[in-house]
Amino acid sequence: MSAPSTIFLAVLLVGLWATGTAVLLRVGRGDEDEAGLLDGAVALGLPVGLVLFAFPGWLLTTFGRIPFVAILVLGGIVAAAALVFCGRGLGGLRSGRPGSARVPPLSSLSAVLLPALLLLALFGAYLWLRLGWPDVRGTEKPMDLAVLSSLLATPRLPLEDPWFAGERFPYYHFGTYVLALPFRLASVPPAYAYNLIVALVAALAGAAAFGVVRFRGGGRVPAVLAALLLAFAGTFDGARQLLAGTPLSGLDLWPSSRRVADTITEWPLFTLWLGDLHPHAVALPLLLAFAATAGRFASGPGLLLDAALLAALFSANPWDLPGALLLLGVGAFVTRDLKTALLRSVATLAVSLPFLLPALLSPRPEFQGLRGVTGRTTSPEAFLHLGAMLLVPALAVGIALLRSRDEAEDAFFVANAFPALGLFLAIVTQRPVLGLGAAFVLAVLYLLPRLKGALRAGFLLAGAAVVLLLVPELVVVRDPYGEELHRMNTVFKCYAAAAALLAPAVALLLPLALSSRRARWAVRGVLVVAVAGLLAHPASLVLQRWNPSQRTIDGLAWMTREAPGDREAVEWILRNAPPDARLVEAVGGAYSDHGRIGGATGRPIVLGWTNHQGLWRGGAATAEIDARKLDVETVYRSGDAVAVRAALARRGATHVVVGPLERKEYGPELFRARGGARRVFSGQGTEVWEVAP
Repeated sequence: MSAPSTIFLAVLLVGLWATGTAVLLRVGRGDEDEAGLLDGAVALGLPVGLVLFAFPGWLLTTFGRIPFVAILVLGGIVAAAALVFCGRGLGGLRSGRPGSARVPPLSSLSAVLLPALLLLALFGAYLWLRLGWPDVRGTEKPMDLAVLSSLLATPRLPLEDPWFAGERFPYYHFGTYVLALPFRLASVPPAYAYNLIVALVAALAGAAAFGVVRFRGGGRVPAVLAALLLAFAGTFDGARQLLAGTPLSGLDLWPSSRRVADTITEWPLFTLWLGDLHPHAVALPLLLAFAATAGRFASGPGLLLDAALLAALFSANPWDLPGALLLLGVGAFVTRDLKTALLRSVATLAVSLPFLLPALLSPRPEFQGLRGVTGRTTSPEAFLHLGAMLLVPALAVGIALLRSRDEAEDAFFVANAFPALGLFLAIVTQRPVLGLGAAFVLAVLYLLPRLKGALRAGFLLAGAAVVLLLVPELVVVRDPYGEELHRMNTVFKCYAAAAALLAPAVALLLPLALSSRRARWAVRGVLVVAVAGLLAHPASLVLQRWNPSQRTIDGLAWMTREAPGDREAVEWILRNAPPDARLVEAVGGAYSDHGRIGGATGRPIVLGWTNHQGLWRGGAATAEIDARKLDVETVYRSGDAVAVRAALARRGATHVVVGPLERKEYGPELFRARGGARRVFSGQGTEVWEVAP
């Protein structure tokens, strides 16, 4: 990665950061909480600026194929215009009149520096982690790299499927598109862009958690706490491993991410450390940005901002729809009565529809409906996974219930009624998460008329998170993974969103949890133990990272070590092959190195991971998948030049890769017919052949 690219990327990101901040300040002009507005605007400025830059060109793709240059130019014009328009006259935020008064927070450098330095520190921390785990290999990373590389190279949108050349990509990629734009403008190579974006997502998500707290009336210390919880909090499963005798430097995050049987239980630290740029990961900053702004500003521009962020969140990750709808409602309900909040929510949904058109009209995995559940989350599983983060909301709701009545007997009854109801429901349903979670939500609803400001926002956010935890206790989305794993994906997506929302909720509710006059030291002692449990995972990561086997952000360092010819072929294709070239390379299954050349270069390949194509395209694509697989085998194994030429022409292939993986799959005498192709690259056991036109 060159120095000019690095500098230009930094300039672009700072410019978009300033643009988003100016937009938020303009939208919030006249707000009473000027300090909170400025802090939150700076914290949320970059994700808002990125969305503003990305949406105009994305909307154009509704009408057909659009040159990527036009998308970049249009986004740049809109962002520049927004910066100029919104940046004018921000001196009078409270009065709403440009230039009428100076904003007091601007006289305090800390108002701008704190969220800015926090974002930069989080970026630096996760970049440091990526230096020790840079390899874009295993899990979903090869697929995510293929999507990112394609967005960095494609000459036009909508995006061609990087693993199904010639067809439109049928999977969610708006979040990656938003993040890829400045890296494309700065000409950052995909292998480096990937790890930089992973660190950027962590920074954006942490800063957005800070912004949630500040926009919802919380102080700066709780806001910093929210960012740290989001970015670094572990789970009690780390402490469990320690107590079982595992040394701190040997803790394994993977079993902690599968804590509930037959499901996936990622939480932000795991997701951000793992480095998959999957939709649930890249949507994290958007989820938290929407949690901060939803219903926050009563003006027309505020409604438009909410609509755009709602559409961006859904476009990036449709699995976040339940969380988005909950946030839409609770965000409006923080400062409004029920009727007005409902009207605001409906209006936001209506205004978001035009922004949703590209996502709604594009191909995507088929929704197979909902079904009931036969599995459940047990008490130990729930405690080990989210017990630490749920402790503060539980303490806070207990204290609030005790204070909800003037008479001691009434207060005692109310404070015990809801836990008793939760235990009763847990026993009757044999679903502890359902019983206790339902009781918590009912307690929050009971308390709402007595709450306002940061506490009201904190309880509503915690309630939304708990509702997400309840969903897979009742219903799940149907998928093809079988009965044993029928809850896997729904638990995965609901728990991931809930864990993210709990970070700002905990920060907003912590002052109440600490305000107990009785058993004060007992409460503090319990919280200290919980914090110690949360620190096990991040402390282990620091120890593991301290003496790494490598220090680089090159995501293809593994390829340089193990298949240097492949890496040289990647660099040759990046320099010499046109962006719309189509490659033939070995076909294989999921989570393997198959598709590595196309994935690293952004050039579509005839067929990538076959099971993923089946999941995305459904049973109707089985015949086409099999036909493509047969064509690839013909290219590599057939001795008939005519048949090879026909297979290459049928798929529009322009280049054929012959490397160690192809020899392993198709034998040492592969591609002997060649079909008139000429060799254009050869190095260290890997060849690239150009197909004759």
